[in-house]
Amino acid sequence: MTKILITGGTGLIGRHAAKLLCERGHTVRILSRRARPDVPLLRGLPVEYAQGDVRDPASLAPAFAGCDAAVLSHQFQNFPVENPKRNETFDAVDRAGTEHCVAAAQQAGVQRLVYISGIALGNPNPPHPGVQAKLAAERAVFESGIRAVSLRVNVVYAADDKYFPRLARAARWSPFVPIPGAGASRCTPVHVDDVARAVAYAVERTAIGGVVNVCGPDEVTWKALILAVAQAGAEGRRKLPMHIPHSLLFLAGWIGERLPTPLLSREAVVFATQFDQSCRSGVSCAEAFGFCPIGLDAGLHKTFGGGKL
Repeated sequence: MTKILITGGTGLIGRHAAKLLCERGHTVRILSRRARPDVPLLRGLPVEYAQGDVRDPASLAPAFAGCDAAVLSHQFQNFPVENPKRNETFDAVDRAGTEHCVAAAQQAGVQRLVYISGIALGNPNPPHPGVQAKLAAERAVFESGIRAVSLRVNVVYAADDKYFPRLARAARWSPFVPIPGAGASRCTPVHVDDVARAVAYAVERTAIGGVVNVCGPDEVTWKALILAVAQAGAEGRRKLPMHIPHSLLFLAGWIGERLPTPLLSREAVVFATQFDQSCRSGVSCAEAFGFCPIGLDAGLHKTFGGGKL
């Protein structure tokens, strides 16, 4: 079977993709800044780790050596809040980091690249450094001369992600659910298992190229999604939305940018509240891979044991 390197393999998408690829009989190597990270989801699986950093080109050659394919799913810590002092920015990690990975893949003779992109690239309004960086990364991938596919992933939810489980737990004790701004931006949430499935198919079906949207079937507002997740964790108790005005969010972002370790930024507020992340055009998972991701109600039940739009 195929030997696959996964950058960002300890992150949400990376670790779930690694698990599925191992289960499908592939040999998986994970690039990590730590020599031997402890990833609970991957315990007991035959995963190999290579120490390196996409921002350091010299560290990448050993990781890519001997690999047939590479899944590029790296992102910086505390995404999408940049930390320029630590070089944790969209430009340094998404653009330059991907360009470094492409160069290493070319040198190693990798035959397949799968880039984990974002659905907002299809609706780049308002302009944002994250969109600009990922568009540049996609160009580098497609201009590499290696057979490549870019998976433009929508909002991903899972039992082990950073945000939604916290929201579900908080809903158990509070009747109010914070909604950033009006919560009117639209998205089509997708369960992490379906993202991992798309990654596996993208690795295996090398004739497929170009851009593929990885989206759930339900287009909802951010408000509807947040309330549905909260309701799933509330054991039937009704939740009430509490809108946080954009002016307060931007003030918090302005303050957050000035902390030694930024907790929020104005760009992160834009990233989280002002992008249309619908999937109204482009190639779908059904068209490219022959499967349809599960719906949001079923996904929330699978993840949290409940949830209704």
